[in-house]
Amino acid sequence: MLRALASIYIEGQGVSRRDVFKVFRICAHSSAASDEQRTRKLRRYRTTVLSSTGAKTTKTKRSSHATFNKGEGESSQPPQPPRPPPPRPPRAWSALAALTALTASLGGVYWYRKMSEDVEEKNTTITSDEKKAEETVEIAIPAIGEALPAHVQYLLVGGGTASFAAMRAIRSARPDAQVLIVAAETALPYMRPPLSKELWREPDLAARATSPDALTFRQWNGRRRSVTYEPNAFYTPAEKLREGGAGAGVARGWRATRLDPARHSAELAAPGGATHTVTYDKCLIATGVRARRVAGLRAAAAAGRSLALRGVRDVARLAAALDDPAVRSVAVVGGGFLASELAVALADRLREDGKRVIQVFRESAPLAGVLPRYLADDVAVRLTAAGVELLPDAEVTDSSVRDGRVTVRLSSGERLEADLVVECVGSEPEAELARESGLELHPELGGVLVNAELQARSDVFAAGDVACFYDEALGRRRVEHHDHAVVSGRLAGENMAALAPPRHYQHQSMFWSDLGPRLGYEAIGIVDARLPTVGVFSADAVGDEAAETRAVAEVGASEAAPEAAREAAAGGGAPRRYERGVVFYVRERRVVGVLLWNLFNRMHVARQVLSQGEFDDLFEVAKLFSPHEED
Repeated sequence: MLRALASIYIEGQGVSRRDVFKVFRICAHSSAASDEQRTRKLRRYRTTVLSSTGAKTTKTKRSSHATFNKGEGESSQPPQPPRPPPPRPPRAWSALAALTALTASLGGVYWYRKMSEDVEEKNTTITSDEKKAEETVEIAIPAIGEALPAHVQYLLVGGGTASFAAMRAIRSARPDAQVLIVAAETALPYMRPPLSKELWREPDLAARATSPDALTFRQWNGRRRSVTYEPNAFYTPAEKLREGGAGAGVARGWRATRLDPARHSAELAAPGGATHTVTYDKCLIATGVRARRVAGLRAAAAAGRSLALRGVRDVARLAAALDDPAVRSVAVVGGGFLASELAVALADRLREDGKRVIQVFRESAPLAGVLPRYLADDVAVRLTAAGVELLPDAEVTDSSVRDGRVTVRLSSGERLEADLVVECVGSEPEAELARESGLELHPELGGVLVNAELQARSDVFAAGDVACFYDEALGRRRVEHHDHAVVSGRLAGENMAALAPPRHYQHQSMFWSDLGPRLGYEAIGIVDARLPTVGVFSADAVGDEAAETRAVAEVGASEAAPEAAREAAAGGGAPRRYERGVVFYVRERRVVGVLLWNLFNRMHVARQVLSQGEFDDLFEVAKLFSPHEED
């Protein structure tokens, strides 16, 4: 049944095909195959082949509504600090002098407080919940190190999904175990995917997000659920762990600053200077990643007008800033998953208030780094229809703030003005603990180097975003997906519990994204636009009137493009809309990634395809996904 993969790369000629495969429309960019292979293929399929080298370049147009300013901006000055308290009066030499001094002191205190209130009222320029959220000082729970246990069997550093999954696995294997989660945030372990999607449909988000333990959202099935995995009552108080009781506790607002793997000890620190040393039997590093910041937006960030989005506290700050009536325009910087998801969510949330959302990115189209060009163009059309103003081919070089407005300088020489900026330009691993502890880090991928059993050192494991693991099928990798955090954390916990021989990490993690109500996609493996791709789409799910099946196979720019393909691409016109299909990412004849475009409940098929890897005919493989069937 299967033929060589090279037979997919055919020239742009077509013949009729009268079998069941007419339900597909396949689109293709590729090189030529041999005459014999081409003849066999053309007898079976009617195809239109497009070439990435000969295709007509369709750049995403910059919105005409984007505001540019050629004037020079200035940074606003921070408010003056309050006056210092008056000096203490000299000691009294007599009772009368003491009474006089006491009266003067009370009067001075009243005068100082009154003046301080006046100064604060004059200097305050932001009175919204954003300022309150920004100035809130999080208090560690427990507040002192003496309340934490001196020794635990399992120490999990990090309060995210991977740590929570590891804790559940350990407690399932060893119900009498002592587990301590050390979480830098004061919130209980919670899920992050809703932070750029479902949460922005919630009313009163600015106030509700300040209490993440009680924050809920509505899922795709209409049911409500909590952002946190479990309520506070699920966890064991730290005091009980200190007394030797079993359970899983959370040190909220604490950080591990250094491990001593030889002595099996960890140094902890909390805001305010509290410290503690805890010994452990086994330790997991699951510190995750932090948001990468844009160097050109430092001035705006220092003024509080450029925010990042990583945790639930960032959601509270951003939501409070958006509620400010003075904020009429928001610039989302970045062209990846997070930026595109957030831009759509904010456009939907702010539409009724008449506020603008502008997405600024250096690529030619949104998600151009991960999607084939024709799908990236489709995403651009969808984002525009959702109310997002696109500003492609634009890289931020500098910024300034004046009168509460941000002036962003772009590499093109243009300037964009916005009331608020949100930075969504990727992330970097939180690897300081590993570095301070003498653990090995990957020089290119970043993160803690672990073996296939997720072990970095004797009795020290790593999981989640910060772990750089060895994939038997795809090589050394570091993955930042929710699914990976769940499965790698669970496996690390099982290997730490050691009820059975340690298992290798073989899971191929998947991820999903939603860009509005009409587009959702799932992917697994390596999804990179630099790889050759083969896309198969249902004939009734492509937004043009042609009825023939189309195949799309993208190859690198160095491949020669058939003349017929160039002619077909030149007459392509506006970007098409693709509703349902599957895209295969190929490296050295092996399928290393699968993208399901508006196709759901098929991930088990994608895993099987990725597991087998090599196929002679991806057209036949595409039938397994039934892209002609609507969900």
